[in-house]
Amino acid sequence: MLDGSDFELDGGRHDGQTSRYSRELPEHWCFDGRAFGGYTSALALAAVVAHSGRPAAASLSVTFVEGGVPGPLELSARTIRGGKAAEAVEVTINQADRTILIASSWLADGWLGPPSVDAPVPFERYGTATTPLPDPAEGTSLEWLRDQWAPLRFAHRRGVDYPDSLKRFHRGRPEVALWVKVDDGDADQDPLRHPQIGDVLHADAHLFDSPGQVTGFVEAWLLSLDLSIIWQPGAHLLPSTSWRLFEGRGSAATSGVSAYGSLRADDGSLLAVMTSQGLVR
Repeated sequence: MLDGSDFELDGGRHDGQTSRYSRELPEHWCFDGRAFGGYTSALALAAVVAHSGRPAAASLSVTFVEGGVPGPLELSARTIRGGKAAEAVEVTINQADRTILIASSWLADGWLGPPSVDAPVPFERYGTATTPLPDPAEGTSLEWLRDQWAPLRFAHRRGVDYPDSLKRFHRGRPEVALWVKVDDGDADQDPLRHPQIGDVLHADAHLFDSPGQVTGFVEAWLLSLDLSIIWQPGAHLLPSTSWRLFEGRGSAATSGVSAYGSLRADDGSLLAVMTSQGLVR
């Protein structure tokens, strides 16, 4: 279950064009003591929204500088360029005088409503005339992910084309598909004030699953270098508790991987496209 208070920021001190926040990084958002990059990236987006006061982001680009650990975080958000219709914001997250993450985001009024022309789906693997969009209720159980790693307990997942255990993760073809939605614990309302935070968590949680089908996650570990997300207009209007179809693909080299993916609503409409690169360790 996801606790929305994990994304609330303390402070909010303003100094000209800069806002400063603080936040404790909890142990349950870490893998063996190392911060889940999706969580720190989501905190960066929370700082972007808090600083700008705008309800929707058009993009988020994250560079992972160092790994975070449980403990206090300091976040600094500043306006790079501002205007009536759009604003660019940069966020830096520091821990113990170390910069662990740098992020930039565009926010624009043009993203407040749905698109006037729907964007084509990048993959077109599901939702075509020959292969209809699968039903989440018919997907395979992926509860083993929640059992294996505490940071992944924020969501429910149903497999479309996804391994059913860690042992079966080394399938040799770098592609996956699964349904994802934030676990609200049967609450009456969305636990996230900004649903795009959930999109960030899903993106970082599953982008490396595709190259991981080649490298495996037992003898090799993938270290994230970056994360980029481009949202479609109106994507923030879909609650985080609604199902999204995540489709990912990627490539693997001797010491590096690249991944790309998309999120779609259950009606097939495109919500976001995303990329990530990493090192094989």
